[in-house]
Amino acid sequence: MTKDPYEGLAERYDWMKKENPGRPEFFRQLFDTHNVTTLLDCACGTGRDLLMFHSMGIEVSGSDLSDSMLVQARQNIGAFNIHLRKTNYCDLPGNYNEQFDAVVCLSNSINEPLEDEETLQSLRSMKSVLRPGGILVFDQGQTDSSMRNPPSFAPIINNRDFTRFFTMECSGDVQTVNIFDFIHTANTSDFQHSSVKIRIRLLEGWRQLLREAGFDDVEYFGDWDSTLYDKKSSRRLIAVAKK
Repeated sequence: MTKDPYEGLAERYDWMKKENPGRPEFFRQLFDTHNVTTLLDCACGTGRDLLMFHSMGIEVSGSDLSDSMLVQARQNIGAFNIHLRKTNYCDLPGNYNEQFDAVVCLSNSINEPLEDEETLQSLRSMKSVLRPGGILVFDQGQTDSSMRNPPSFAPIINNRDFTRFFTMECSGDVQTVNIFDFIHTANTSDFQHSSVKIRIRLLEGWRQLLREAGFDDVEYFGDWDSTLYDKKSSRRLIAVAKK
């Protein structure tokens, strides 16, 4: 059995959550434009985005492969009527009979498959549960601009009770992200380390994979303010692919 990479991290995952104020408005405008009323978050993690989408009046479902993330999602969702399912997003049509107006795969989750063939299978899986005219949305923090000189470390959060620090190691097209958490409350002093591996894919790589997956109508944005993606300057890559 494959070890859950988020075991031990899921409980602390939301401690670093810093919501970009432009992000909800990006989705609100996008969903209005594409008449989105039903949505699947196929890598929903702790469920925070499910709550955001639900607050917009959208009928939302969430899936994730991590048991520990789903435990946190159920706690965060509470009494809200949001359906959760343990599912590999490579096999969505084997788990969902319905078709959605939108499928989202956010916060670098799209890059957890390390091989192109598995990523292509994932894109086709996501496309298969979209209605005609539906949209797939995914995003990542790695861009053509940032990866010209990739950072090796990043301070994420530092407050009175908690410090999170990342180190990043690149080996070819694979980046290992080491997550160091220091808990220093009045009653607790603790240190925990977790790591995840992600594949580095930039604009041209995504263009090729999305074409192979059958997405011919794709927009690329460089931030949540809806600016178009620019290889020279964008600090985020957001893809919106229409079926």
